[in-house]
Amino acid sequence: MILQILTPLVGVMGALLLSFGAWMVYQPAGFIAGGLLCIVWSWLMAKFLASPATNSTGGD
Repeated sequence: MILQILTPLVGVMGALLLSFGAWMVYQPAGFIAGGLLCIVWSWLMAKFLASPATNSTGGD
């Protein structure tokens, strides 16, 4: 259960740190990196939600 909570939090922290690091180098790069991460996240979630749910209830 803790892993289910911790995994998205670590992902969000990684995205924030990546954007902040890019911003420290060059301010517009931080916004570009943050926007790209949001687009990739949105695409992955749409792909995940569009996939059919699989049930592995056992042999029948």
